[in-house]
Formats: sequence, structure tokens, C-alpha cells
Amino acid sequence: TVLVANGLIASGYRVYRWKAKGGPLEDAIGGGILAALLVLLSLGVSVSWVRWIAFGYGIFFAAIVTPIWTLAVLIPGRPGRIDYAYAAAYEASLVGIAVLALLA
Repeated sequence: TVLVANGLIASGYRVYRWKAKGGPLEDAIGGGILAALLVLLSLGVSVSWVRWIAFGYGIFFAAIVTPIWTLAVLIPGRPGRIDYAYAAAYEASLVGIAVLALLA
């Protein structure tokens, strides 16, 4: 599902930033925890109230968290192609999560 893809994108990029750019290990660990939680969430998304959690996650992160991260971390860090690709894929997956949660 898109939730699992979102978790893989987020955790993969955080590990990349940790290994290639000397980012914080805690961020990589947090990405792994987020991915695990999203996998668990995807297992229960067929339950009506769980889809609202997925919807809230998609909207909150797409509208608030990702723009703040872009301004505070991405832009000052002199981004490259991988960074831009991550940001685009992550934002698209968040929108996909919200849309699919509404359609479920």
C-alpha cells in the first residue's frame, strides 16, 4: 500500500542522510520506527476508524510537517537530486495516503 511505500521512502532517505551526509543516527532510527508504525497501520486500514488515522497522518504531514522540514532542513542543507526526489516522492505519497483513505 501507499502507507508502506511512504514508510520505506522516509526510512530509506533518513538512512541515506545518516550514512552519506553525516545526519543524526536518531533520525534514521526514528525513520525505522515510523516505517514500522505505518506497516502496522496499513494492516488495519480496512477498519473504518483506522483509515481516519491514515487520513490525518497524510494531511498533517503533507500540509504542516513536510513544508517546515523543507524550509528548516532541506533548503539549508544544499540539496541534490536525491534530496529533491525524496521530497517529491514523500509529498506525493502523503497526498496519496490522504486521498486513498477518503476513498476507502
